[in-house]
Amino acid sequence: MNVTVRDNPEIDFSALPRDRLLAMQSAADQMIAVLEEAAEEQKHVLIDVLNATAPDAFTQWQHYPPGDIHDRENGALWFYHAHAEDEAARPWAEHGHFHLFVYTEHVKEDVEPIALPPEPDMELGGLCHLVAISFDQAGTPMRIFTTNRWVAMEWQYPAEEVIRLLDHFVIENEEFALTSRWLMAALKLFRPQIEWSLQERDKVIAKLRENDPEGFSEDESIEVLSSFPFDLGSQIDSIEAALSN
Repeated sequence: MNVTVRDNPEIDFSALPRDRLLAMQSAADQMIAVLEEAAEEQKHVLIDVLNATAPDAFTQWQHYPPGDIHDRENGALWFYHAHAEDEAARPWAEHGHFHLFVYTEHVKEDVEPIALPPEPDMELGGLCHLVAISFDQAGTPMRIFTTNRWVAMEWQYPAEEVIRLLDHFVIENEEFALTSRWLMAALKLFRPQIEWSLQERDKVIAKLRENDPEGFSEDESIEVLSSFPFDLGSQIDSIEAALSN
């Protein structure tokens, strides 16, 4: 089973503050710069991650790169993986996806979680999932989505707090610098849709909790809670149109 996933955020770009639009435009420039740099170096933000272990030996469920990419000083982490086709409950075909996290040390102390792991270590804390970014078989980004708690084994917090945590996703890593820069730019470029998606996630969670107060976050038949298309060209056009008015 899977819940109905809304994927049509109606963002009024003309209503966004100019400084927000300029930040998104800068993120688009950063993303394009990463892609141009990758092309010049004959690299790819996804393929290089997969090839870091063993080219042509991609294994479903394995994290790429092995051990994940941590930035403990800034408190963020990412990895890429894929689910087995018969186990995936996403309503689209994909190669795999990046999961993006921020450590719970950045969560405000007075914020109550939506759901925690079955046996959370309250002293050490854990990871708060931001979003996942899905790629197709050709290595092209296709969707950004949110998930039920069990999917990423996260410490799940309300959308308002997760939105605040987006600014804490900072990764400084030399080996996968291009991929890290691309992921950071993606969060900034699609910020309005990501905020919508997190708020939509919470609406779905509220309904799930009504039906199953104890097990809503651990129901493995419910994976994706919200999503939207990754359309770089359309996003840039919308930003430029809003800035020109």
